[in-house]
Amino acid sequence: MVTRRDKVPKAELVKIIKEFDGLIVRSGTTVTKDVIEAGTNLTLIGRAGTGVDNIDIDAATRRGIMVMNTPGGNTESTAELTVSMLMALSRNIPNANQSLKNGKWDRKSFMGTELCGKTIGIVGLGAIGRRVADVCQKLGMKTIGYDPLLSRDIASTYQIEAVELDEVYRRSDFITLHTPLTPETKGLLNDVTLGKCKTGVRLINCARGGIIDEGALLRAIQSGKVAGAALDVYESEPPPASLAPLLARPEVVCTPHLGASTLEAQEKVAEEIATQFVDAFEGRRISGVVNSRILADLHGRRDLLPFVDLVERLGSIQAQLLDGHLESIELRTRGELLKNSRGLLNMAALKGTLCHLVAENVNYVNAPAHANDLGVQIDDIYENLPTQHGLPTVALVFKSTTKTRTLVGTVTGHTPRITQIDDYNIDLRPEGHSIFWSNLDKPGFIGKLGTILGDNNINIRTLALGISPQDPGSAIASAQLDVPASPSVLAKLISLPGMMSCRPVFLPPLSDTQPISVLDASNKPPARPNNPNFGSGPCSKRPGYSLESLKYVSLGRSHRSELGLKLLKEVIDKSKSLLQLPADYRLGIVPASDTGAMEMAMWNMLGPRKVDCFHWEAFGQGWYKDIKDELKVKVNNYHAAHYGEAPDFTKAHPENDIVFTWNGTTSGVRVPHADWIADNRQGVTICDATSAVFAMEIPWPKIDVLTYSWQKCLGGEGSHGVLVLSPRAVDRLQTYTPEWPIPKIFRLTNPKTGKLVEDVFEGKPINTPSMLCVEDVLDALTWAESIGGLKAMVSRSEACLGVLEKFVAATPWVNFLAKDKAIRSCTSVCLTLDCSEKRLKQIIKLLNDEGVAYDIGSYRDAPPGLRIWCGSTVEAEDVRLLTDWLKWAWRATE
Repeated sequence: MVTRRDKVPKAELVKIIKEFDGLIVRSGTTVTKDVIEAGTNLTLIGRAGTGVDNIDIDAATRRGIMVMNTPGGNTESTAELTVSMLMALSRNIPNANQSLKNGKWDRKSFMGTELCGKTIGIVGLGAIGRRVADVCQKLGMKTIGYDPLLSRDIASTYQIEAVELDEVYRRSDFITLHTPLTPETKGLLNDVTLGKCKTGVRLINCARGGIIDEGALLRAIQSGKVAGAALDVYESEPPPASLAPLLARPEVVCTPHLGASTLEAQEKVAEEIATQFVDAFEGRRISGVVNSRILADLHGRRDLLPFVDLVERLGSIQAQLLDGHLESIELRTRGELLKNSRGLLNMAALKGTLCHLVAENVNYVNAPAHANDLGVQIDDIYENLPTQHGLPTVALVFKSTTKTRTLVGTVTGHTPRITQIDDYNIDLRPEGHSIFWSNLDKPGFIGKLGTILGDNNINIRTLALGISPQDPGSAIASAQLDVPASPSVLAKLISLPGMMSCRPVFLPPLSDTQPISVLDASNKPPARPNNPNFGSGPCSKRPGYSLESLKYVSLGRSHRSELGLKLLKEVIDKSKSLLQLPADYRLGIVPASDTGAMEMAMWNMLGPRKVDCFHWEAFGQGWYKDIKDELKVKVNNYHAAHYGEAPDFTKAHPENDIVFTWNGTTSGVRVPHADWIADNRQGVTICDATSAVFAMEIPWPKIDVLTYSWQKCLGGEGSHGVLVLSPRAVDRLQTYTPEWPIPKIFRLTNPKTGKLVEDVFEGKPINTPSMLCVEDVLDALTWAESIGGLKAMVSRSEACLGVLEKFVAATPWVNFLAKDKAIRSCTSVCLTLDCSEKRLKQIIKLLNDEGVAYDIGSYRDAPPGLRIWCGSTVEAEDVRLLTDWLKWAWRATE
């Protein structure tokens, strides 16, 4: 609801303002501290115009109320008035006009001066000042100027010579003022500074009254120091009678504050302030904020929102862990993204910190004012140094009278994470009820701590541990709890032997969505996915991956060297551990990716029994053709009639061998479960699980042979396959000899003894592997361990699918190719769109050209649509951001 009132008395305004969320005024209404304090619901105050000196900015800032103006609404009208005054002053136009109207024809009394070749000094090089300079340059004037914020290099791009104020005074024939009225600019031109000016200087002020000391100006005109002045603004408006001696001077051109008095300017500022209010209240964008640039900057750089959130949380943790008196705060940033955002991050650090240190409500607008009252300042340092895993990082350092503490964090997939506390590496999500502690690193400590929490019905949701290489005898940790720890529980924890400190911390939950998202065909989403690689193979690298994270220790070394063998064995051991393989299962590295591993298994094992082949997309169909046409083994062809469907798995025969894919990469269909595989089967099961392992639970007792490659859910490189064998599979290999010859590169048994070649499963592959690929996959496996292993990886993939399920449910023009949720893949997610194939290609191209999503078109044999990789290395937040861009692309192609 909008209420329009004219000339509301202050007393009435104080009485009614509590009913309103926003207030828009022009220059005739004064918004005092009393009005602001009475406006208990006020969040915005707007000035239809540039000047806000009729609004108590300090009082508004204290209340956390944004004050907006329309700085560009009257730029042209004020600049034109300034030039008009300049010409009127230089040619005595007002006096000559009045003389002629009085019946005189007097040309000699109104001798003027030309502007061409003269120097005009412009004080304040904002939009109006620069526009005035542009016009004056076209008149042949030399433009010099002063502005405390504008650098010489930038000024020169406007053909303005940037100089100091004293040089403006000394060199200028004309001086025009375009600064706000502040304590620093009040009385800027006074007896002293006017004395520094050229004799005969002419002054123009269409900015704010009070910048010129009016008494000093009168004296300077009387003395002949100032040849003339053109005034549109005055210290008091309307001017008091005491100003008559100045205004009556023939050297003075005066107008009644006409800077914005054009029809166009009045309409423009009214429309602009109304638009700004609607945008702000509807959460679209914030502009024109004069009491703090923080929110304008914040919503102008939405790519920084996760880092703003991160820094606020770092400040909050620091404040809650603070011991002693705070002496200094230091904010260190790395990464190109954060290079020009330190002021913004400073405000976030202040807000997070001060929320815990002052009684009043603290927000981004009033945090600097509170910090100033407390004498809190932040030293910010941008470090042009390598970042952690290629991600921008922020370090917030608090120095107190008793301790210096450093918290380091970054953002992965738009989710803030803390990666270091002092010298301790750690990985934790900063949210919820937590306890932070440090302890002597002794066996059994975590168990004792968990027992105390469990005895008090407190569950640990997540646990993050940190060990310092500099101090191996101590450790730090953070546990996120489902309920806060009471003082009595904390006392018990603190009394634990070896506990050095223990403090509770609370942070609000991390949001699953990015704030403020406006989507239409002309307005692109505010943020892009941090990683646009959604292709289904090779697949996305892990979050934070960079080549610099690899050690390269094995490059140029033989894979048979001690180092090479060690790394290959480490890959095998880590893989078995992460996949939770039974102890008697073997895992080996084989050539030719997953295809090589599958063909190795089929060529070595199939033949003694009939085969049941289950397939429902291109790759599974390929295995069926190999069995039927190449090996010529009797095979039952169980297939789905259409993409997006699964075959009838209940047709499996226990006496037959079974060949199937666990997850159809090209159709988005997976095996729902393995109950259809008999426990008492006589045949072996051979499963292509390349797009399933590390993202789906595999029931190992049902699987005899499993194959995959590193390039899928691990985000590794191609060319290398992995072969997993059960004892049943090993028995088949050692008791059955195929009728066809086996190429050397595929041989799994010794031709002389018939026994399994165990070397393959001990890190001694048949052919030469790429050690660069080996180091690369080791990096991925180490990352997988660090996030919580298989359970965490499965959870990450399912979270990505969950994002798309919400998107499909809310979007009428998109559907899953796999309509049955029970068989829907959580890795290779296939979608169909209700549009022509031509439009679909346009959408895919738009997303590619925008750098939002690469390689998401459906497989060539599949129905037209999208195939979005959602494996373990993909961030759910990136998938969510992709859905915003899908909506945009849909509208953009309508």
